[in-house]
Amino acid sequence: LSGGEAQRLKLAGFLAEAASGPRQPSAKKGKLFLFDEPTTGLHFDDIAKLMRALAKLLDTGHSLVVIEHNLDVVRAADWIVDLGPEGGEGGGEIVCCGTPDDVKACAASFTGRALVDYERSMGLSNTFTAEERRTQSYAEEGMSLQSSLRTSASLRSSAVNDFISIVNAHEHNLKNLSVDIPRGKFSVVTGVSGSGKSTLAFDILFNEGQRRYLESLNAYARSIVQPAGRPEVDAVYGIPPTVAIEQRLSRGGRKSTVATTTEVWHFLRLLWVKLGLQHCVHDGAPVRPQSAESIAAQLLREHRGEHVGLLAPLVVARKGVYTDLAKWAKARGHTHLRVDGEFVRLDPWPRLDRFKEHTLELPVADLIVTPDNEAELRAALSKALEIGKGVMHLLHPLEGLAEAMDSGQSTADIGALKVFSTKRACPVCGTSYPELDPRMFSYNSKHGWCNTCVGTGLALTREQRRAFDDSKRDDDGHGREQSFPSEEPEVEGVVETPCPDCHGTRLNPRSRQVSFDGRAISEVAAMSVGQARAWVETLSRDGHLTAREAGIGRDVISEIAGRLRFLEQVGLGYLTLDRAAPTLSGGEAQRIRLAAQLGSNLQGVCYVLDEPTIGLHARDNRILLDALHTLSAQGNTLVVVEHDEDTIRHAEHLIDIGPGAGKRGGSLVAQGSAADLAAAAASVTG
Repeated sequence: LSGGEAQRLKLAGFLAEAASGPRQPSAKKGKLFLFDEPTTGLHFDDIAKLMRALAKLLDTGHSLVVIEHNLDVVRAADWIVDLGPEGGEGGGEIVCCGTPDDVKACAASFTGRALVDYERSMGLSNTFTAEERRTQSYAEEGMSLQSSLRTSASLRSSAVNDFISIVNAHEHNLKNLSVDIPRGKFSVVTGVSGSGKSTLAFDILFNEGQRRYLESLNAYARSIVQPAGRPEVDAVYGIPPTVAIEQRLSRGGRKSTVATTTEVWHFLRLLWVKLGLQHCVHDGAPVRPQSAESIAAQLLREHRGEHVGLLAPLVVARKGVYTDLAKWAKARGHTHLRVDGEFVRLDPWPRLDRFKEHTLELPVADLIVTPDNEAELRAALSKALEIGKGVMHLLHPLEGLAEAMDSGQSTADIGALKVFSTKRACPVCGTSYPELDPRMFSYNSKHGWCNTCVGTGLALTREQRRAFDDSKRDDDGHGREQSFPSEEPEVEGVVETPCPDCHGTRLNPRSRQVSFDGRAISEVAAMSVGQARAWVETLSRDGHLTAREAGIGRDVISEIAGRLRFLEQVGLGYLTLDRAAPTLSGGEAQRIRLAAQLGSNLQGVCYVLDEPTIGLHARDNRILLDALHTLSAQGNTLVVVEHDEDTIRHAEHLIDIGPGAGKRGGSLVAQGSAADLAAAAASVTG
């Protein structure tokens, strides 16, 4: 069954019950019916039937509360509660509450503006009562419904010789249907519910395009993704690779977010890997790998003419007495160790407080940094790095050190300490860090996720954590991390409480301590799409990044900015990048997938969309139409199954399937422009 058929079947049961019961004089004695966008997926003619059914429920004495964007349904209401003014955090308030006339008079209401524009374009009088509007609006079947009617954008006049030709399709209820769909154009397939629109668009066009593309791959790839069977059609010519954006696609699992769905997260991860600076999780010190040659050059550049000391760190902030370490140094001819800033003689070695953290450094050399003794400097540096396992401490300047040691005075305040490291290790505490890897910022990898919530960002029980842990091995010996995201298990009882360790950021401490442009990647994830786009634009300004950073990040930053612009283009600028996929509405999820396709920059692809205007306000329809035209302008073919009048009027080519539903449908009633459909007597849409 189509969505419209299933919905009306359910409604029919209540209508039968209402018809069999006694007529109730007051609605207070009836039932309260709650409808969530009942016009979704319905043709104009079917909406008229639906409205007559709703009117019967009202006449029987029941009450109706309807969530709806369809402007004719809104006009027919007795009372309107308009929420907004925006979506997401910008909404949640009652903008206006009252009759349709009250809403139209409210300047802050987008719905009111849409109603005014709609009635002006249709030449409708606003003096009718709600009941008269219902009677007037649905007296004729097939009357134009929903959205404001503005002047249609002129269709492209250039002749199109390139078509996707479908010959004698007889899948499901299609009756040897033959149709030509222009390539590189925005086409809409319309018709009454159950007429065969989805069969033509998805079962024939999409499946055949997908099947041919998969058959062009090698045998190994075909064994992983099984192609769909051949549809019941004699021939399909000129079909490009196809991509479907359906209503029925999964919204994603707990680890899917707005950023991961649109691939913004993939590019952000790459940016942090290439340009990010690791900070120590213990003390926040920046981790900077460098070679011994670069350290020597830095010493010659920054400390020329200075008397410095090179020390090899043996122990950094560890408890113990270290008697054996003192014996080891003494056996190699050393006379002193620097302990907690003080130069201490090895003979006799003092007893250290075993319960206090100590830092022990071995003096390797002291010299005056000049180009003349560069060879001596490099030799001492190499020895210090070897003993310190890639870390060297520089004490500078050493003025007054010899006198203090000879007189037995404290040496703790002499000179300043600077740390150099040739490996990825904290120069303060010596904690080692691996090379940055994209997996460190993935919610689906054990290298990046928070060990407490395993990438969900939520407080989990032990059983829930075990279910979400993709690194655990199944019975076949393969980690669940290899499975597709759509195979994420359904876990019951999960509450929307942030993880106590990562506070909802989903990442482990090491990943959260990598910064770029002074920000952790989790900070950017918490931004809204609009805020993130504004931040990315600052990166592109001259002088904001160094020449090296700009050269490395140029292409990645461009990709991120483009995808964020597309998200705003489809009206989703209010969503945060870390917004979990299951918390999105159906309309938001579908528009996110549309934005992902806009950002892919594919050309020569046939996109098949299933009623993308579902759940959209009249204001958002215009935003969506602009996005669809952008996709078409990139050289792609758009085939949209749609009932929305505004979308139909903005299409470059229309295909009307019908004339009826089920066995009475499956035929090509009319095709061409909106004027061609209007001139076709058999077209209910026309």
